[in-house]
Amino acid sequence: MRLASLFKKTMIENLRDWKVLILTLSFAPFFVVLMYFYFGEAATTPHRVIVVNNDEGATLGADSVLNAGQGLVVELINAHYPEGEKIFRVRQEAELETARQLVQDRSADLVVEIPPGFSKTLRDHRVGSEQPPAVLTTYGDPVNARYIMAAVWNDMIAYEYAGSVTGMTNPLELRAYTVSGVESLSDFELYVPGLLALALIMLMFTAAASLIKEKDKGTIIRLRISNMTTFEWLTAVSLTQVILGLFAVALTLVTAMALGYEISGSLFPLTVVILVSCLAIVAIALVVAASLRTIFDLLTIGSFPFFILMFFSGGMFPLPQLRVFAVGSRVVNVNDILPTTHSIAALNKVLNLGAGLPDVIFELGAIVALTVALFAGGTWLFTRRHMRAAA
Repeated sequence: MRLASLFKKTMIENLRDWKVLILTLSFAPFFVVLMYFYFGEAATTPHRVIVVNNDEGATLGADSVLNAGQGLVVELINAHYPEGEKIFRVRQEAELETARQLVQDRSADLVVEIPPGFSKTLRDHRVGSEQPPAVLTTYGDPVNARYIMAAVWNDMIAYEYAGSVTGMTNPLELRAYTVSGVESLSDFELYVPGLLALALIMLMFTAAASLIKEKDKGTIIRLRISNMTTFEWLTAVSLTQVILGLFAVALTLVTAMALGYEISGSLFPLTVVILVSCLAIVAIALVVAASLRTIFDLLTIGSFPFFILMFFSGGMFPLPQLRVFAVGSRVVNVNDILPTTHSIAALNKVLNLGAGLPDVIFELGAIVALTVALFAGGTWLFTRRHMRAAA
């Protein structure tokens, strides 16, 4: 009965503080929309290529002319991804300097310069004449992230086209397979698991606030007079935050799905991972709350653990492997001490790779172990600093 009253009290107080609640629930969905507009179409948006075609053509016979430069332009225009989308949006320019200026202005990703003797060189190689190779020159801005991929695609298409014109067989065939069965994922899809983890990390503020404000306002004394135990209070706070966490993740996931994201796995392992991860965030919030005294401290000093969880869990960008030790074939790195690192790994397996519950047992075990340790340390510290002082 007392636990139910504490749960009701904690839930009502979280709902009353509606500004913080709205920020907590909307923060991750906002970033989902932001990442969609930034990355959502990156995999299918054609690379902008400027072609400066200086090829003069070459005669093959009495009535036959080889125009390999224009043929390469056609190949670039018609090139497409396996899914069917075009790889390039090709534009031709007469002057090289004009084309290079477009790259510098970020109006283009790549400039391809076809030399004057392009057709003649390919013709000579076709008939077996020993000639220096044709020099196909490309220009790009190394600061532009799309430049490298545009150059790679252009090189592949140019090699294939030159081989088809000269009749030379490529001595090497490349075959690529994925170990997960997933053919390709866009940058937006790769970010979704990390954004779901971000929705959970935001619970650190609401959970820590639920604990700190009782000490800040002095109401913890009345709670202690009612013979409330630390276990009952932490259970009520944890249940409240788990409910808020489930709602925050659901809102974030629905936002991503509305923008075209598709879940590869089932909902059961996803729910298990989210529930365990919610408890992990509450455990972290307990340690944070035990180390602070006021809400002001939470909004200032408490931001540091938030950014640590956000940026060092591997959700926002890949981190270098700083190996500590190995357990069999598994390497344990420094950032593995953060439960959110394992949460993101498990969410990625379930959401993007279609993994089931047995496939994320290691990650779940790591989250549970770290959560238990954090709860034990946080409970001892919070009781020592706050609960005894209120007795």
